[in-house]
Amino acid sequence: MFKKSTNTTLFILFLIGLTSISYGFDGQRKGFILGLGLGGGLTSFTQTVEIGESSQTSDRENKFSFISDFRIGYAPSNLVEVYYNAKVAWFSLDNIFDESVTITDGLNGIGITYHLKPQAPSGFVNGAIGLAVFDAPFESGFEAWTGFGFSAGGGFEFSPHWRVEGNIIYGKPGREESGVSVSTNSLVFKVTVNVMAF
Repeated sequence: MFKKSTNTTLFILFLIGLTSISYGFDGQRKGFILGLGLGGGLTSFTQTVEIGESSQTSDRENKFSFISDFRIGYAPSNLVEVYYNAKVAWFSLDNIFDESVTITDGLNGIGITYHLKPQAPSGFVNGAIGLAVFDAPFESGFEAWTGFGFSAGGGFEFSPHWRVEGNIIYGKPGREESGVSVSTNSLVFKVTVNVMAF
């Protein structure tokens, strides 16, 4: 249920973003904001299985990832933006049947960006806190793992509406069922080019 509603919400927000990214706003950051970023990164994670008093942690895996970065919100001034943010790393893992499975590892939360100048070109710093999610969105029967997560980073707005952004995302999503607890300890290092409508 959680996966279906999350995917539906993100799909609707993505469609809104596609239809709304035009430069028909006033060119000031203050007001409604909408952004979409694409890029690449590295996802580094371990996984832990706990059964009763015993636990086992896997070796750390590193995967090159495709990154998507969506945000929608409001800027109370030309220096500060507050928004809902979904930063997601997409990569492939082999399952126990040696079949390639698409995995998403990301953060859904509330983000804040602070710009050093009221207009481009300008550097900025940002951060977000919220729900870390580890999922196999195209696989039936896989329940998403969830937990605490946050991100921190910054970048450079080189012209109005266009930015390069780097972030580190930390998450510890997990799930418990029938006395078995599984969790992922994840770090994502990402760089995206973001287009912003405001």
